[in-house]
Amino acid sequence: MHKKLIAVAVVLAFMVAAMAGPAAAQDGKKPAFKQYTAIVDYAFVAKYAKMPQPKDVMVIDSRPYKPKYVEGYIPTAVSIPASQFDKMTDKLPANKGALLIFYCGGFDCPLSHKSAYAAEALGYTNIKVYAAGFPDWKKNAPYYSIGLENLSERIAAGDQQLVIDARPYKKFLEGAIPSAVGIPEKDFAAKRGMLPVDKANVTLIYYCGGYACALSHKSAVKARYLGYKNVLVAEAGYPGWKEMFGAADTGAVMAGEAEGAVDTEWFLATIKSNPDSILLIDVRDPEEYAAGHFPSAVNMTVDMIEKQAAEIPTDKPIVFSCASGARAGEAFYLFKDLRPEVEKVFYLEATNSFGSDNSYEVHPNK
Repeated sequence: MHKKLIAVAVVLAFMVAAMAGPAAAQDGKKPAFKQYTAIVDYAFVAKYAKMPQPKDVMVIDSRPYKPKYVEGYIPTAVSIPASQFDKMTDKLPANKGALLIFYCGGFDCPLSHKSAYAAEALGYTNIKVYAAGFPDWKKNAPYYSIGLENLSERIAAGDQQLVIDARPYKKFLEGAIPSAVGIPEKDFAAKRGMLPVDKANVTLIYYCGGYACALSHKSAVKARYLGYKNVLVAEAGYPGWKEMFGAADTGAVMAGEAEGAVDTEWFLATIKSNPDSILLIDVRDPEEYAAGHFPSAVNMTVDMIEKQAAEIPTDKPIVFSCASGARAGEAFYLFKDLRPEVEKVFYLEATNSFGSDNSYEVHPNK
């Protein structure tokens, strides 16, 4: 009789543990909220949270859009906060058989479970909850995504980071997020020397042509393979940046004393307050550029300018810069010879020094 009681107790213990689910296994306590019936882990989610996106799959972040989602989310995830679920059902796929994966802030967070039940009530039949949520993703995944609001704050704060445009170089020259450098995904191997030497402390933030663009995601994976520890993707990309913060204005340029030179004080004020209003091209060698440069400058050597002059956008003033003004002046005269129809072309007649954090000192040449 005693042995039978022990056996029954063991069976009951296993039943209680199974009913408690993953959240209870995390801290030994059963959550106060009703858990969803279908729980999945990181390995399951990783099969679907990738680019290009699998068909009929939607990963959904149930946390508040601000501050949580914009600070970091699972790649490809759509923000549908649990508190706004009833108002945002139009974001859900039309196919009621599509796979929906909800997540939120971890085992103690009820939001993803609440949203899963709400989706089930709407008739969706293939619903999962990633109960470990975003904290588990950050722990296991090679990278995660951030909102443009967060990227803007990082740029303004001057964090130790490198913003990288993974689009083709021509697209980059036509317009880019302030402080970004152009390293096209297809040229990743050839241009990896432009990446910072410090792989542990510098954050790499990739972007490309918007939510449907896979180039930033591919580059992020390659960067992690090279050993960079902190890699992020701004999925909204340059189209999202233009929509949220506006495109650059192309104002008048104040000329300096020498032929073709730009006024130094005007230049410094412009790159500080309105850097997108000019196309600033650093003509130094890639190694010099990688060691430090004006935050809004793109890198094209004089040889590259000679070969690609026809591809350089002319919808806003062009300013060439270098270390001493010599190569910048050479680029100016070369470009004027090749593109005589372009009027707003200048160079910076100054001696410039740069820090590894892209700080700079500019001294006009006398």
